[in-house]
Amino acid sequence: MKLKFLTLFVVLGLVLSACGGGKAPATEAPQSTGEATVPATEAAISAGGGGTVTLIIPEEPTTLNYFMADAAIVRQAAEATAMTGLATINENGEYVATLAQELPTLDNSGLSADYLTVTWKLREGLKWSDGEAITSDDIKFTVEVLSNPDAGALSGTSGFDLITSVDTPDDLTAVLTYSEPYPGYLDQFAYGLFPRHATGEPADMTNWEWNRNPVGAGPFIVSNWASGESITMTRNPNYYEEGKPYLDSIVFAIVPEPAAQTAMMLNGEAQFQLWPGEFKADYDELLKGKATQHLIPGIWNMAIDFNLSAPFDGDATAATPHPILGDIRVRQAIASAIDYQTLQQDVLKGSVGDSTNPFAYGWYQCDLPRALGFDVEKANQLLDEAGWVMGDDGIRVAKDAMYAEDGTRLSLELQGYTAFDPLQLTEEFIVENLKAVGVEARIQNYDFSIIFGTFEDNSPRAVGDYDMLIFDRGFTTEPQGYNFDAYHSSRIPTAENPTGGNYFRWVNADVDAALELAGSSFDQQTRKDAYCEIGQAVIDDMPQVYMYLFQDNYGVADNLDGYILSTWGSMSWGAQNWKYK
Repeated sequence: MKLKFLTLFVVLGLVLSACGGGKAPATEAPQSTGEATVPATEAAISAGGGGTVTLIIPEEPTTLNYFMADAAIVRQAAEATAMTGLATINENGEYVATLAQELPTLDNSGLSADYLTVTWKLREGLKWSDGEAITSDDIKFTVEVLSNPDAGALSGTSGFDLITSVDTPDDLTAVLTYSEPYPGYLDQFAYGLFPRHATGEPADMTNWEWNRNPVGAGPFIVSNWASGESITMTRNPNYYEEGKPYLDSIVFAIVPEPAAQTAMMLNGEAQFQLWPGEFKADYDELLKGKATQHLIPGIWNMAIDFNLSAPFDGDATAATPHPILGDIRVRQAIASAIDYQTLQQDVLKGSVGDSTNPFAYGWYQCDLPRALGFDVEKANQLLDEAGWVMGDDGIRVAKDAMYAEDGTRLSLELQGYTAFDPLQLTEEFIVENLKAVGVEARIQNYDFSIIFGTFEDNSPRAVGDYDMLIFDRGFTTEPQGYNFDAYHSSRIPTAENPTGGNYFRWVNADVDAALELAGSSFDQQTRKDAYCEIGQAVIDDMPQVYMYLFQDNYGVADNLDGYILSTWGSMSWGAQNWKYK
């Protein structure tokens, strides 16, 4: 299973990690609303609609509120119900209007000449899933929530603090004024709106009942959440596209075991599988005549994150260097010890592409060479220079190292997440690579809710109590939010700044300046140049080392029709168009 965070996606964040794409323990779930399935409309039936599609997800989402997502597993389900906003990103990576009449631009005067005013106009006659009208006040309320520092949002809030006012001259019009130009203004409203009448106080967002049973504008409505088992959604009778969705219902089946997932597809018990564990050739042969694995260009960028600060010292800041990883020569040696080509082509059977930096796709793609490729001799040389001598058991120990006491063993924990075979294979390969140069890496895979939890939950990366963390992260066509959160020095998470995303504890003034430029310019080339400067700094300073870029993969039943697989969407993106052949 891929993490797929947005931060932010976020990623993608998409981190998005990180590489912007999670797991969560089972919690008590809302019971069925008692509403009967809304029957298919005549238009849907005549178009081949009706029926139920079962989608397999390996983990239970903690919420259906995208803005509170701690990992991208949330989006897989949320996009079917709560994530219909003013715009969306289509399969070509382009913004298109959804609930809005059109995208605000300079040409249609929706964006003012000074870039400080954005005017959104809603389509007429829109309704929430409970039948209440969607109005401009809901846009205003969404801004009130996502600009509130006490709301507890984990993703998707970039730029909302720049909105100084929202005027609603009529029920269809919202006029937003910004304190400074914000080039990501379209992306802000691409992931859903909040209904004022069906949620709660902005500062209490983490406690809204809406988070588990949202009143939304998407094609489906949650009708039953059986915790640890499934989430059932039925047709939204007030969906804005007439005659859609075609299906009666969709069911997200929570099935952690990869073999059980494949068996469900083979037996026709499910029609859509998220991130199959088998490689495509094996999968297609096993499920021939039943289902096919589809590969599409991905945004999920696999990297090892290094903690640059001392763990387990009770200080979440960057004040004290990590005793081992605080020396860049050790990080460089780790990077030099990894055989990237063998990992990509042999271990992962060519299912991934090379990646050297956070900006590996999209309009902001930066083609930057590795500073240090696979070179065992170089890795050994760096470790020797850094004061790590080979021990009797083949693992190095400190002798006059920069930060570690003499005799300290060069042993590091490599944290990852569970239930995804390609990650496990990657971890095992890295362990062997590092052992060859005298570095002990101990694999410790955790549930998503532990690895990618909050500061308040004492999540290791949030509080700075880890050595190395490996996962794939990604972000969408607007990269600023994820990358500012991941790399700006002001975003180091602490008790005073618990939502920060700079988990490396990396401080680089030039990177800070480049991020600020990228977040204020409306010139795409200027922004790309700034992101590439950041990408080069990641290679030079090495707070993380990038290894490969996934192709995204889904298993889809051969009798399902109408789906479009999008690099920029989730498994349920476009579910309103699905039907059986």
